[in-house]
Amino acid sequence: MNIAVIPNTKTTDGKAAFLQVRQALEAMDVVVAVPRDTTFPPQNMTELLEACDVAVAIGGDGTIIHTAKSAAAFGKPVLGINSGRLGFTAGLELSELSELSRLISGDYDTEERMLLDVTVDGEHGTERYGALNEAVISRGALSRMIEVSVKNGQKPVSTYQADGVIVATPTGSTAYSLSAGGPIVDTALRCLLLTPVCPHSLHSRPYIFEQDAVLTLTPERSESPVFVTVDGEAAIRIVEGGQVRVSRSAACARLIKLKQKSFYQVLDDKLTNRKG
Repeated sequence: MNIAVIPNTKTTDGKAAFLQVRQALEAMDVVVAVPRDTTFPPQNMTELLEACDVAVAIGGDGTIIHTAKSAAAFGKPVLGINSGRLGFTAGLELSELSELSRLISGDYDTEERMLLDVTVDGEHGTERYGALNEAVISRGALSRMIEVSVKNGQKPVSTYQADGVIVATPTGSTAYSLSAGGPIVDTALRCLLLTPVCPHSLHSRPYIFEQDAVLTLTPERSESPVFVTVDGEAAIRIVEGGQVRVSRSAACARLIKLKQKSFYQVLDDKLTNRKG
């Protein structure tokens, strides 16, 4: 078995976790491929993912999400090992590395997680991104409300005056959308969530759309730049009169599950700060 180890070593804890996981895997007589540099994502990430059987991402949710999105292009499953804080997408904690023997023997399940295609009318033309958690339209650094109209296909949904608008997957329902008052959605479902951030209306509520919905979000009457941020990564400025289109991706991320805990058990453990 060829295992690609993709760590985030920006912190001392991240470096220690990488060494710990690497030593545990090498003791199991498997081929362990590691990055050539200490950046994240590593410069040879595509090469690692293309050649591996499975990938192991070490870090917090951001690291695991980025690795899972990249691995989806090659159809490779990813095991997330949490060295961050919450680790909703992690399959193991650092205290559970003995469970890695099940990865080697193939004794694990794989969960398919829905991805989003996010198309943005950006400053460099039409730009396309993938999201495992969410796409967020907001004002950026300025603390001002924005007005965003939303359509599903050609049908108007609503116009929000809010600090921002989130379109999330079920995986992302426990991330920013949850903090903004959105519902928790079982990750086995296929749907799109639309959640306003601090809406200036008593009647603005989150929506849940079926998986084949195509949402178009248009910032209206913008006096300052409006951005879309995908999975908490780079912010893309939307051109004046531009739109953001969000739909289900044909690809999906595959997360390895070594423990027999349900989505609800994991959620309860993470939100109550219990380990494991």
